[in-house]
Amino acid sequence: MNLQIYKPNPKNQGCAISFQISQKPNSDPQFYVNCIAQHSWNDQTKTGSFAESRNNPSKTIAVKFNEFELGEMINAFQQKTSYSAFHSSESNKTQIKLAPYEKTKGTGDYAVKYTAFGISFIRNGADTFKVPLEPGEAIRLIAFINKYYSILDDSRKMIPKTDQAPAQAQAPAQTPVQKREPVQESAPKTKKVEPVVADSEEMDF
Repeated sequence: MNLQIYKPNPKNQGCAISFQISQKPNSDPQFYVNCIAQHSWNDQTKTGSFAESRNNPSKTIAVKFNEFELGEMINAFQQKTSYSAFHSSESNKTQIKLAPYEKTKGTGDYAVKYTAFGISFIRNGADTFKVPLEPGEAIRLIAFINKYYSILDDSRKMIPKTDQAPAQAQAPAQTPVQKREPVQESAPKTKKVEPVVADSEEMDF
């Protein structure tokens, strides 16, 4: 299950972003965000292409969010405030920021000012992925996060209980505790992406 948003631009600095709910049998669902950088821009058709970037590790990023981080994101949308986080692993350090910014749509008497959002990922201080989000896209993302919460709550209700062993006369031997390795964020899974028409987006965040 995923939600995809494409944001190419004439400066060839756009991104496609995919929010994904992934679940394995007998385990809690996971929430991933995958980004792929824009590869090219066709000025004649006013379209951007992403497909050529999908096999370039410096042009893709995958980040896993937990339930509380997602709650912070919803709060940022609803309160029109900023949210930031820092994810660190042995190989990558990623700065994450979600921030509001003001935009104007239309001109003259038809100009309307409103609040949009920008989400950005900076990996190892070098690879940058920035995606602007319109209010309608933010609302849709909130609904998608709430869907994840629903799946997560249902999953925890369905976790089977292990059978209890009968009481013994002597204390049972202790089972060695297994060392848990840190969870690694999965590599992004991107499908073939067709050229996408750009809007008049300027990323002012």
